Amino acid sequence: MKVFFLILIFLNNSYLFASDYILEFQANVKIIKEFDISEKEKFRSYLLQGTFTDEYGNYGKFEGVVISDVKGGKLIKLEGTAKTVYSNGEVLYLKSFRKESDFDAGVANAKIIGSSNKYKPLIGTKCMQSVRYFEDTIFGLQKCNLLAGLEKLFKN
Repeated sequence: MKVFFLILIFLNNSYLFASDYILEFQANVKIIKEFDISEKEKFRSYLLQGTFTDEYGNYGKFEGVVISDVKGGKLIKLEGTAKTVYSNGEVLYLKSFRKESDFDAGVANAKIIGSSNKYKPLIGTKCMQSVRYFEDTIFGLQKCNLLAGLEKLFKN
C-alpha cells in the first residue's frame, strides 16, 4: 500500500511540474485533389505552407499535408502530418487528427512523432491544435503539454 501511495504522489507531482508550450501559426491552403463522391460527400487532400512563432520568441516555417472526409458540410475525419522548421535549424514532425466537427474550424489532437537530435526528448508529446479558416488561409494555436524541464529546449 505504501508503494501505491508513493507512485501516486510521483505521478501527481510529475503532472504538476509539466508546462504548456504555446505556438501560434498561420498558413496558406492549396487543394491538391478533391473528389466529389456524392452530392453530400467529399474527399480532399491539401497542402499547408506557413509560418509560426512561439511564446519564447522562436519562429520558423512549416508545411503539412492534410486529407479530409466531409459529409453534409461536416468534417467526418481529418488527418495531417507536418514538418516544422525552426530558425535555428531544429525540426519537429507532428501528426494531427480531428473528427466530427465543423469543417471551417475545430480542435485537433496532435502528437510529436519525429525530430532533429536536440528535440528528440519531445517525441511522443501530445498537443492540441485549434484552427480557423478564412478563404485560403488558416490561423491556429497549438498547445503542447511538456514534461518537466523540457521547456528549456525552446528557451536556448
